Amino acid sequence: MVRERQIFSANEVNVGSLVKTVVLVIITAAIHGCASYTDETKEIRSLYRGGQYKSALEKVDSSSIKEQDRNRLLYFLERAMVLDRLGQVKQSQSLLFDADKLVDRLYTTSISKEALTYIYNDSAQDYPGEDFEKVAIHTQLAMSFIEAKKFKSARVEARKINSKLHEINDKYDGKKNRYSEDAFARYLAGAIYESRGEVDDAIIDYRKALKLYEGLYIKEFATSVPDQLVFALYRLLRQRRRQTQLDQLVKSYKRLLGKNKNKSIRQNHGEVVVFHEVGSVAVKEAKDFVIPFGKQVIRLSFPVIKPRIFRHEEQSVGVRTNGKAFHSELLQNMDQIASKTLDDRRLRLVLKQGARLLAKGQLTEQAHQQFGLFAGLAANVYSAVTETADTRSWTLMPAAYYATRFQLPAGEHTISIVTSRYGSHKKTKKINVSSGKLVLLRAKG
Repeated sequence: MVRERQIFSANEVNVGSLVKTVVLVIITAAIHGCASYTDETKEIRSLYRGGQYKSALEKVDSSSIKEQDRNRLLYFLERAMVLDRLGQVKQSQSLLFDADKLVDRLYTTSISKEALTYIYNDSAQDYPGEDFEKVAIHTQLAMSFIEAKKFKSARVEARKINSKLHEINDKYDGKKNRYSEDAFARYLAGAIYESRGEVDDAIIDYRKALKLYEGLYIKEFATSVPDQLVFALYRLLRQRRRQTQLDQLVKSYKRLLGKNKNKSIRQNHGEVVVFHEVGSVAVKEAKDFVIPFGKQVIRLSFPVIKPRIFRHEEQSVGVRTNGKAFHSELLQNMDQIASKTLDDRRLRLVLKQGARLLAKGQLTEQAHQQFGLFAGLAANVYSAVTETADTRSWTLMPAAYYATRFQLPAGEHTISIVTSRYGSHKKTKKINVSSGKLVLLRAKG
C-alpha cells in the first residue's frame, strides 16, 4: 500500500506539470472553435450588403437572435434595418420605437442576469446596446421620417440624439464618453429647420454643428468641417443680417468663402440635400490573451472595433443630373464613433473582468483543494473557455453618413443618386425644386 501510494504521488506530480499545457491546448481550441455573434450573423450581413433583403429577413427570423430573450434588442434593431430596405417603413419605425423603449427598460438590469456575468461572461445578460447604438436609433428614425417627408417628426428625432447623449454621459461618475455631442444631428436639425423656413432655429443648429466639427469631430472622429455647412450658415447669416457672426465666419473661412460662387443661391434656383447612408458599421471582434498565472491559466478577452478609413476616392457617393456631377461630403463616421465609444468603456470592462476572474480563480482553487487535481483542471478550463468577449452589436447600422448639397433651377428634374462604394447602388428619382427652397432627400446604400 505504501509503495502504491508513492507511485500515485509521483504520477500526480507528473500530471500536475502538464496541467498548464493541457489547459492551453483546450483553450486555444475553444477560441478557434466557438462561434461569436459576429460569426453567427455573417451570412445576414452578406445578404444585406448584397441587396438580398428578403433572404436576409428570413435569416434574421430563423436565427437564434429571435429566440433568445437576451438578444431581443438586437432582433429589433437588425430586423428594423432589413424591413426599411424592403420598403416596409412603418414596420421598421415601429421596431425602432420598441428598441428605444427596451433600451430604457434595460437601464434597470435584472439582478439575477447581472450576477451571471460574474461567473460566466457579459453575453449572459440582456444586451443593453452600446451607447452609440442607443443614439443611432434616433438617427435612423430621423432619416426614415425624412424619406416619408414627415419633417416635424424627423426634427423631433434629430433633437433626441443629443438629449440621449447627455442622458447617457450624466450617468457616468468617472470617465465620460468622448462621443458627448453629435454634429451630424445638429446639421440634420438645421437642414430640417431651413427646409421649413425656420431660419433663426436653423442658424442656431448650424453654428453648434460647426463648433463640433471644428473641435470634437476633427480631433476624435476623423471628420472634417463640411464645406456645405459653412456655405449654408453663411447664406442664412446674410439673410438675417447677422453681421458680427458673419464677419467671424468669413474670417475663419476666408479661403473658402472668398470667391466661391457656391456661397450664394443663384436666381430662380433652389437647393437639394441628399443624405446618404453608406455601408454597414465595423463589427466587434474578440481580442484574446492567454497567460499562465500561478497554478492556473488565465484568459483575457476584450471586444474591439477596428475602424476603417473612408477615402473619398473609394466612395462613389454623390448625385448626377443634367450632365453634372455633385460630390458628397462625409458628415458622420460611425466606425470611428463606435471604436472610440468602446475604448471609453474599456476601463469599465477591465474592472468587471478583473472581478470575474478573481471569482473564477477562487472557484478553481476550491475545486482543486476539495476534489483533486482533475477537478481543478476542469474548473480552470471552464473558467478560461467561458471568459469570452461579448461581440454582440447592431451590425446592420450604417458605417457612415454622407451628404450631397447642390443647386438646381426651379422645376422638375431627374437625378441619379449613388450611395455606395464604386457606384454599385444607384437610384433614379424625380424631384421638384422651387426657387429659394431647400429639398431634403434620403438615399440608402
